[in-house]
Order: sequence, then structure tokens, then C-alpha cells
Amino acid sequence: MLKDGVSTLEKRAPVVTLVPNPNYWNKARMPKATMQFDNVISKSEALDEVMKGGKVDIVTELTPAEAAQVRKSKNAHVVESKAKTVLVGVFNQESSSSKWNDARLRKAVNLAVDRSAVVKDGMGGYGTVIGSMIIPGQFASTPSMKPYGYNPAAAKQALSRAGVSTIIIVSDDGHRGVADAIAKSMEKAGVSVNIVGEAKGDWDIMLVEHFDWSPNFPVGVVYREFFGEDGGFRKGPVDPKLGSLIAKTYATSSLAKQEQLTREIDSYVHNNAQVLFLPSPSKLYAVSNKVNFVPYKTTVLELADTTIKK
Repeated sequence: MLKDGVSTLEKRAPVVTLVPNPNYWNKARMPKATMQFDNVISKSEALDEVMKGGKVDIVTELTPAEAAQVRKSKNAHVVESKAKTVLVGVFNQESSSSKWNDARLRKAVNLAVDRSAVVKDGMGGYGTVIGSMIIPGQFASTPSMKPYGYNPAAAKQALSRAGVSTIIIVSDDGHRGVADAIAKSMEKAGVSVNIVGEAKGDWDIMLVEHFDWSPNFPVGVVYREFFGEDGGFRKGPVDPKLGSLIAKTYATSSLAKQEQLTREIDSYVHNNAQVLFLPSPSKLYAVSNKVNFVPYKTTVLELADTTIKK
């Protein structure tokens, strides 16, 4: 049971009610309203409710297409949060003979993608082109690190030389627009793209979205998941250099040293094109015009600063 946070759990039920906790230690961040979370209603029903001014006030995890619907409503609006969210393409390096073990080919794929077009056509404009797996301005980000440029001619030369004419991309429905935009870019590099929904048989790149919920430890939350020994998104052997840097970061309690090591990891991942770097997708919320909603960059749905309009 929730007893010590900003809110307390009133009861367990399909509709969960959180009420402000009068005993919370930080009085400046006391919630201003009681919140109800409906765990039964479907997303489409919830969107209908918020757009018609009904019983739902906030719907999370909108797709760009759903955001376009909400923008037409007189009763609700879209809140965009440039959150600590990364979207990358994970190369299939599970086989020792994988062509993606060659950093030159991974770099060529990065040169084949027009990231501005991915934001415009694949994300409905709700995204930010970044050059790293750390959001600019966050802990250990490197301002001088630039995104890979769009150079389809150079990409075509490298990929054609290696005999790469077709790439299979694994994408869920939520990122299908991004996959389509990538495919359109790659056509100009002489590569056709097949998009599939599951990683079965031979595949080349898997689109994976993840978020950094930590205040200042992207190594433990992001890089570990993609490159660590126990990483859930790693699709190949542990890179010895990355494994060593991650272990060193875990072993130090010095924030300055952690920052230095994190930047080393970030630089190594970028310079060796360990992933297909893609724009950071914004988090989108449908919000009733009756509510002042304050999102968090960690994407955690914390409502301490959200209020009801009077």
C-alpha cells in the first residue's frame, strides 16, 4: 500500500484513487488534487472522453496520429514533453559472421537516414534530432557531439560495396511511421527496406525506445540496457571496451568521475556507430482544458504539480 509518498492509495480497484498525503515531508510539493487512474477503459475510449470533455482528464502515450485528433478538440489539448527518451535502431550482431559487426557498415546506415525527415514524416513533428543517447542538457551530455549527417551517396557506396541491398527492420505499430521514414531515406542510398513486426529469422535492425528515469545515471539506466552484460536490448556480444567502462562507472562513487566515464561511453558508442541513432521522440499527452498538467522529463506520471483549473 502507498502510505509515504505525495499521495496515498485509497483502495485497490479497477479505478485506483490517489489522495493527497497530509503527512508528506515536502509541503511545497503537496498534490493539489485527488487523482483517479482508470485501469479498465481502453485508450480509444479514454481519448473520446477527454476530447468530448467527459470523465477523463489526461491520456498518456499518444501517437502522433492521436495527437492530431486531439488538436481538433475544443475540450482538450496536446501537451508535449521533450523527455529523456531515446529511440535507436539496434543492430543484429548475434552471429559472429553478422555484417553489422563492421563499424563501417553501421556508420553507412547512419549516413543513410535523414533524421529531419524522420521527425517530420515519422513523428508528426514531435521529435528532436540528437547526436547521442543522452538528451542535450542532461547529466554527462556533450554539447559538441553532433548527429550523423545525411549523406546517401556515401552510404550507397559503402553499402553497395558490401553487397547490402535489402535491410529488414523490426518495428512495433507505435514506431511504424518512423520505420517508413527510414525506409524512404534508405531508398536514396540504394537499399530497400522490409518492415516486420517481430524479430523472427534473419533481421537487421530493431527499433527500440527507452527512457532515462534517473536524475544522473544514464549508464545504469540506458547504456546498461543496450550494451551491458545483463542488458535487455543487447543483440550481440558485450563489447569489451564498453563493458570495462560500464564496470568502472559502477565502481566509483565520485560524481565527477561518473560524468567523465559516461562521456567516454557516449563518445565510444557514437564514434563506432554502435546503434542507428534516431531522433528523440517527445512524450505526448491529451489533457482536458480543465487541467493544468505538468509533465516530467523522466516520463514518470507524477502529478504533484498538476492542478484543476478554477
